Amino acid sequence: MNLEENFIKYIDITLIIIGIVKTEEYEKLDENFQQRQLILDDISKINCSKEELKEFYLKYEIKNIEKKLAFEMRDKRDGLLVNIKENKKRQAGMTGYNNLSSKAVFLSKQV
Repeated sequence: MNLEENFIKYIDITLIIIGIVKTEEYEKLDENFQQRQLILDDISKINCSKEELKEFYLKYEIKNIEKKLAFEMRDKRDGLLVNIKENKKRQAGMTGYNNLSSKAVFLSKQV
C-alpha cells in the first residue's frame, strides 16, 4: 500500500471517529483508534522522505482534521463533566433531603 492510500484511509477513519464522538457511541471508539494507529504504523514503515510526508500532510489538510477531532472530543468531555457535577449536586441534595425528612419524623414521634 502506498503513502497516499494510507493518508486517505487515515482521513476516513478520523472522520468516522468524529462522527462517533458526535453521536456519543463511545463503545466504538477503541476499535477505530486501533485501526487508525495501525495506519500510522504502516505510514511509518514506508520508506519516504520528510518532504513527501509533509506534501501529503498539507495536501489532505490533516492538521485541520486533527483540530476538528480534538475540538469535538474536548467539547463532549466538557459536557460530560458538567453533567457529572450536576448529578453530584443533585445526589447531595437528595441525601440531605432524605436525612432531613427522617429526622423530622423521629422528632414528631417524640413530641
